Amino acid sequence: MKRKLNKIGALCLGAMFIFGCEKEDDMISLNSSASQDAVVQNCYTINFENFSTSNFPITQVSGAYGTVGIMAMKREKGNTSDVYTSTNVARVYDANNPTGDDWHDLGLRKELGKMLMANMYTPAQVAATPNAIGEDGFKYSEPSDNAWGATIEMDFSSIAHPVTLKSIVVVDVDNNHVVENQSYVRVLDASNAIHNFPLQMFAAEGSAQTVNMNVANAKKLIVVFDGVGTSVGSGAIDNIMFCVNVPEVPRGCTRTQGYWKNHAPNSKSNKNGKTKVDPAWGSLYDDSFFSSGKNYMEVLNTPPKGDAYYILAHQYIAAKLNVAAGASIPANVLTVYNNATLYFEGKSSPSRSTLIQWAEILDAYNNGRMGVPHCN
Repeated sequence: MKRKLNKIGALCLGAMFIFGCEKEDDMISLNSSASQDAVVQNCYTINFENFSTSNFPITQVSGAYGTVGIMAMKREKGNTSDVYTSTNVARVYDANNPTGDDWHDLGLRKELGKMLMANMYTPAQVAATPNAIGEDGFKYSEPSDNAWGATIEMDFSSIAHPVTLKSIVVVDVDNNHVVENQSYVRVLDASNAIHNFPLQMFAAEGSAQTVNMNVANAKKLIVVFDGVGTSVGSGAIDNIMFCVNVPEVPRGCTRTQGYWKNHAPNSKSNKNGKTKVDPAWGSLYDDSFFSSGKNYMEVLNTPPKGDAYYILAHQYIAAKLNVAAGASIPANVLTVYNNATLYFEGKSSPSRSTLIQWAEILDAYNNGRMGVPHCN
């Protein structure tokens, strides 16, 4: 292949748009462990089960993903504006050990266990008089959600990689005693775009609804409990599902078609004891190469003589074996590989010049000029 490498990059980008890709047995997924410039989607669920109800306020939750900041603010009783206190009142409520007056709503969700809410009293009030009895007949020290409106925020911006917020469970949005028709979930993404998701009201208390968001590049999750009047209701959140898109780390090295031809189980050099079989071959050498009427080894041993089918097939087989041996493959080269798969399957009819371009790109990959280096 004598064309300059800088041309290959342009050819590769063009190839990405020639054919769409679909997942087939001979295709390599972008989420495979062999992909470079791809991402691995690590998904998590925050469920607050590791928190104690005595922890107050809750300021963050941490895991393998990093740290998510937490802030819950409550509206003071009798306040009809959308102004909330600046004090963090995020607290965990345990439905299996209900406290305060929430046994008939949050306490009904035994299957959820612990959940996050905006507490009725502030940390200062609880610390000053923990055993004091409030006007609703329960202790300040007992977790209880604020009945006059609240907002809960979760900040994902400190996580190192892009976050996709998938879903959240919101508990106790109803129109039983009050109308909570101004309650919603909001997601802010990295560009500060706002994604709103209205919450459904239920006739019975203690409802639990799953809100599907699927917002990419999310940085903040906001849940607002609000409605008509001053006693606008309350609620809690649980099972926040999200995925972190972590770039794949390049690994391994590549070898040319000549190496793979000489290190196959039935190669001449192997029979003469000059080389060892590379285990990446497995049984592939004897497998049928699509509808060619030949196996992989027979195709690799067929002189191309200008036939674009075999020119591409030789580089395709080498790329397939390099990936099988553990080498990463760049996303742009992967697109070419998958388009070549469609061609060999008879699902596309690219021109001869396109097939040669694809072969050049795969040749550059196999020679260590695109992606990971060539093996020493």
